Amino acid sequence: MIKLIDKLLNGECFVVTSHCNPDGDSIGSITGLCMALMKLKKKVFIAMDDAVPSNLEFLMKPSKVAALEGDMSGEYSLIALDCGDYKRLCCREDIKTGASSIINIDHHVSNDCFGDVNYVDKEASSTSEIVYYILKQISKEKKLDIIDADIASSLYTGLITDTGNFMYSNAGADSFNMACEIIKIGIDKDSIVKNLFQNNSFSRMKLLGDALNTLSLHGDNIATIELTQEMFRRHNVESNSTEGIINYARDIENVEIAALFKEKAENDIRVSLRSKEYADVNVIAQKFGGGGHVRAAGCTIADTIENAKHLVLSEIKKALKR
Repeated sequence: MIKLIDKLLNGECFVVTSHCNPDGDSIGSITGLCMALMKLKKKVFIAMDDAVPSNLEFLMKPSKVAALEGDMSGEYSLIALDCGDYKRLCCREDIKTGASSIINIDHHVSNDCFGDVNYVDKEASSTSEIVYYILKQISKEKKLDIIDADIASSLYTGLITDTGNFMYSNAGADSFNMACEIIKIGIDKDSIVKNLFQNNSFSRMKLLGDALNTLSLHGDNIATIELTQEMFRRHNVESNSTEGIINYARDIENVEIAALFKEKAENDIRVSLRSKEYADVNVIAQKFGGGGHVRAAGCTIADTIENAKHLVLSEIKKALKR
């Protein structure tokens, strides 16, 4: 951590990004770290090519971080948060290659340490948890109270998103300790929960209904669910507003592995995988160039939904036999 903190404290300009299809942990860790760097008088920009999901937009306004527009002039470091693969960084190629250095902060078990400076804690529940403890250490060294209510709210959002509101097995003692300390700072946790989980549009719920009509069992322990471009068009819902839908497949009695197949475009299928108790879905995702965690992973397949489904189900069945 010492090398990372030195890089953050001694750098003057940073561009911050995350993985494609941003989620609560990526947006929470981005806005939390960006606000902290601005408090340290750093020049900071966010570079995100994908749209922020509507239920996470509430984090962007208080951050007051400028989105990077056009070319980046001058020397800067690129901070990659919550991204296990250089190819999945959600920013233009010239932003990646123009950086004087890449700082890689993550918790994915599939992360190959692609940065010039890497801080990858595969035991952490979330990247937001990692950022929280980094900022605590900086606060101690600089004798500053860096983590204010806005920063804490962003990091708490990332924490509860990636732990499923503390339901998942990745929520450990450090996670609960972080939550306790953050609540004492004075965040409005009820408002965060409402924005994340209780603020769905009617159209999104209709989309969910269509998705559930595709719900299928394959034997006793595998379930699949599908989302097509036609569904998104019919309900006028963005394809990034699908967080949590896969849980309906995973939460079926006796199901060990769930797979969601999302058609982002023709022959562009985003596959999300979840397991319940013992299966390592990261290994399955890596078969298709993806990755993630033992219990949650994903990949992209350039094919139709039916063909992607056939390929993935074949690997899932092999994995369960092993």
